[in-house]
Amino acid sequence: MEKPTGTVTFIFTDIEGSTKLSQQFVDAYPAALEKHHAILRSAIESNNGYVFRIAGDAFCCAFGKAEDAVKAAIDIQLNLANEKWEQVVIKIRIGLHTGTAEWNGERYMGYITLARTARVMSTGYGEQIVISNDTYELCRDKFDAVKEKDVTFRDLGERRLKDVIQPIRLFQIISPGLREEFPPVKTLDSRPNNLPVQLTSFIGRKM
Repeated sequence: MEKPTGTVTFIFTDIEGSTKLSQQFVDAYPAALEKHHAILRSAIESNNGYVFRIAGDAFCCAFGKAEDAVKAAIDIQLNLANEKWEQVVIKIRIGLHTGTAEWNGERYMGYITLARTARVMSTGYGEQIVISNDTYELCRDKFDAVKEKDVTFRDLGERRLKDVIQPIRLFQIISPGLREEFPPVKTLDSRPNNLPVQLTSFIGRKM
């Protein structure tokens, strides 16, 4: 398929507790991981997405349309939740972000966009889908116009992410069948720390 390029919505995923699972279930984990891969690849490709990298248990996927990425993320979580797992139950966190990136024939060029996608994903928990404001702005009207989809977005507020200078507004995708309640997202401002607040001339300015 033709690779999305220009303005691209990325999905990054990660299995919760994968290192521990792989040690606890040495014999069963490879089969569970293979099942996980098949579920993700099917959901991504059936929603017009492209899997451009698999690193261990982590998937990196690209979409030309933000709404397709949201649909794929929901399908992934629903299919994983409904799967009949045996010894190993796999739960993943999913992050979505939209930005500028170009496909050079071998890989995506657009470090800032890719890095921010990874940071958005890292804030979540297994079974959760977290998206950036950039993705939200592109897809919210699509779902508002199709009420029967019952897809809504919970505003998690502006959050400070590691190595990202400006705070990013995050949202959680809410849809029937998905787990809704989670601990606070894992961001720099969600727990006490000794890091200085990253100030710019815009943060804190009254309009």
